[in-house]
Amino acid sequence: MSKRNLYYICLVLGIFLVIFTEFQDNPDLVLQIGGFSLLMLALYQLSKGVKEFPTKDSYIESEEEE
Repeated sequence: MSKRNLYYICLVLGIFLVIFTEFQDNPDLVLQIGGFSLLMLALYQLSKGVKEFPTKDSYIESEEEE
């Protein structure tokens, strides 16, 4: 299993924990904090893998073309 798949599992588990504890009559604070931590860790690690867009270069090759 790759790291990326592990982060997706953490993302889903974090979302599940947050939603699960939100609908309980007496929500457990430790589960909420753990769910948010998993969610933030997974989002941060997955966002590091997003590639930057290349810079848009000018199509003008010389000043004479302007």
